[in-house]
Amino acid sequence: MKIAYFSDLMIPYIGGGESYFANLESRIKELGHETIHITSRIENTKSEELVDWKTGDGKVFRLKIKRVPIPFRNNFILGRYFFPLSSLLATNVVRKYDIIHASTFMAGLSGWLIGKLSRKPTLLFCHEMFLELWKVFGENFSQRNIYPLVEKLLTKPYNYFATPSRYSKGQLMRLGVPKEKITVIPHGIDPQFNPHVSGSKLRRELKLESKLVFGFTGRLKLGGTGQSKGLPYLLEAAKLVFDELEDARLVLGGSNFESLLPIIRDLGIKDKVIYAGKRPYSEISKFYAMLDCFVGASLSEGFGLAYAEASRCGKPVVATKAGSIPEIILDKRTGLLVEPRNPEALAKAIIKVLANKNFARKLGRAGVKYTGRFTWEKSAENHLKLYKRMLMETKP
Repeated sequence: MKIAYFSDLMIPYIGGGESYFANLESRIKELGHETIHITSRIENTKSEELVDWKTGDGKVFRLKIKRVPIPFRNNFILGRYFFPLSSLLATNVVRKYDIIHASTFMAGLSGWLIGKLSRKPTLLFCHEMFLELWKVFGENFSQRNIYPLVEKLLTKPYNYFATPSRYSKGQLMRLGVPKEKITVIPHGIDPQFNPHVSGSKLRRELKLESKLVFGFTGRLKLGGTGQSKGLPYLLEAAKLVFDELEDARLVLGGSNFESLLPIIRDLGIKDKVIYAGKRPYSEISKFYAMLDCFVGASLSEGFGLAYAEASRCGKPVVATKAGSIPEIILDKRTGLLVEPRNPEALAKAIIKVLANKNFARKLGRAGVKYTGRFTWEKSAENHLKLYKRMLMETKP
C-alpha cells in the first residue's frame, strides 16, 4: 500500500502533530508500505529529501518528504497559512499513491480537494476540535470567529475521519459527523518513555536532589491555543503547594517560559519555580524521570500525550478532568483528577501525592501497566485496517 500524508509542518520542526506523523510513518514503513509526506518548505530544508527519524528503541527510519514552496520561509508560523494553496502543486505526485491522509488544521483545507483531483480516498485525522473554545483561545478576530466555521467546513468533504480519543470523536459528532464515519485510533508512546529512564543527572544539574519536585513540560505560551494548558491555574496551585510544603519545587520545561514570568512574580514564587529549558525530543523522558509527580491543568486535550508519556515513565500524574485526560489517566488508580480551573483542588491533589511516597509509587506502577497499551505498532496496525477499509469501500 502507498500512503501520502499531508501536514503544514513536519520535521525538523517538532510539535505534537509532527511527532505523531513521524512515529506513525516509521511503523507503517516497517510493516512494508510506502509513504511520502507533503509539507511546507521551511527555512534550511530541501524541496525533496529523505529525513532520518530515530525511535526510542534505537531504530532509524528514513522518511520521504516533499516540501512545497511557501512565502515567508523564515517565518513558518505565518507561511504555513499558505500551505493549503501550495499543497495543490503536489497533486500529480499523489496520483501514484493509494490513500491521502491529511490532518487538521491547515492541511485539512486542501487534502480533500487533492483527493478529488487525484481520485483517491481521503482521511482527515482530527487531533482536537476547539469548537466554542475558540472564543476563549482565539488571539484575533479570525481565530475567534472564522476558525470555528472552518472546523465545521472540514467535516463536510471527507468521507473518513480518525481521532486519537473518544473525546475528540465526540467533538466531531457535535459538528455533525456520523459516528460510523469516525474511527478512534489512540496515539502510541515512544519506547524512550519507560520506567527505567534515570532523571538523577538532570535533578542534580537543577540542584533538586533534596526537594519534592512536581513539573510540567509542553507549550508554556499563555496566549492563543496555549491557553488550553491552563498554566495560570497551575501556577496558582503551585503557590498553595509551596505554602504547605517548604521543600516543594515546580519545574517547567518547554518554550515561551518568559510569558509566565509576570504571573510568577505577582504570585511571589520566583525562587521556587525552576525553568529546565526547552529540551530535545530525545531528552524529554529524562525530564519526566526527574519528577516526583507530573502535573497539568489543561482545559482541553485531544489525547494528552505528555500525560501518557509521564505515566509510562512510572510517574504519578495529577491532572484535570478535561478532554481526553480521563481516558489516559485513571482517577485514583494511575493519578488524581480534579475539575478544571480549580487551583485549590489541584494543589490539594499535588500535596497528597508528594507527601505520601507509597501512594505515589502505587499510582506510578499502575500507570506503567495501563499505558503499555499505547504503542505506535498498534496504532500503525489500526491505521492500516482503516486504510484497507477505505480502499474496499471506494472501489469503482
